[in-house]
Amino acid sequence: MSDILLNAGTGEVEIVEFIVHEKHYAINVLKIKGIVTIDEVVPFPNTKEEVAGLTNVRGEMDIVIDLGFVLHKVHTPDYKKALGLLCEFNETKVVFLVDQVNGIRRIGWNDIKQTTNIRAETLSVGSLMLDETIIILLDFETITINAGIGNMWEPNKAVDDQNEFKTERLMLVEDSKAIREMLRCVLEESGYKNIKLFENGKVAKDYVFSLKEKYGSNFKQKLSLVVTDIEMPILDGYSLTRAIKEDDILRELPVVIFSSLITEELQHKGREIGADAQLSKPSMKELVRVLDILFEH
Repeated sequence: MSDILLNAGTGEVEIVEFIVHEKHYAINVLKIKGIVTIDEVVPFPNTKEEVAGLTNVRGEMDIVIDLGFVLHKVHTPDYKKALGLLCEFNETKVVFLVDQVNGIRRIGWNDIKQTTNIRAETLSVGSLMLDETIIILLDFETITINAGIGNMWEPNKAVDDQNEFKTERLMLVEDSKAIREMLRCVLEESGYKNIKLFENGKVAKDYVFSLKEKYGSNFKQKLSLVVTDIEMPILDGYSLTRAIKEDDILRELPVVIFSSLITEELQHKGREIGADAQLSKPSMKELVRVLDILFEH
């Protein structure tokens, strides 16, 4: 196993580059359980058009999402000529159809440029240029949510019916606009009304360190806790957490990592850099419970 998979906060990430309709895309290698061939896809009714159906992978029937349709509104004509990226979100396995897999690349998060001035439902985490080729790093959680798979995000059922106002000041760092808004709504429904939103680790880090410069050890009057994703352009959540926890003053600031990359095998990465809690998306009710425990509500 390469060092990048073992160490956190290095500012680097390994991506799998693949092609759909002659365009280059990528996914974090940690999200992939395997690359599979497709023998047969069995359609089933009452699903969205991007859901091709079910396929048998290693003795299990897994959902298939056609990235050709998601990205280009053109169905994959021959499933047997495609490859499948086998991923797992919230204990639901999903196979994403692609035309070709080019291999693994190691890049820095700061190589990924954040997409700005585009619609809120963008499916991109960011983009980068490698060997004069533009590669789009896709937001697979949003793709899965849009496809209606597994009821991954259920904001209205995620919290108990309570409106107690909580005075703590939260920072929510999440690059996906759709997920950021869902989390904000859930946290507000749970009583956490004082929330500042950030779209990547760099702007969040700049804000936290500006509070330290202005208020010193009294920074907690302005910020009580950070909730951060891992996968973000410019500066990832591990690097943000490491920067906070290695600072003599800011290390007292609680940091909760909330990401689909959190698995039992990778828990050590967050522990190494001092994260106070690590939760796997989309367990929003569990996120609220952990926040309440940290604040002793």
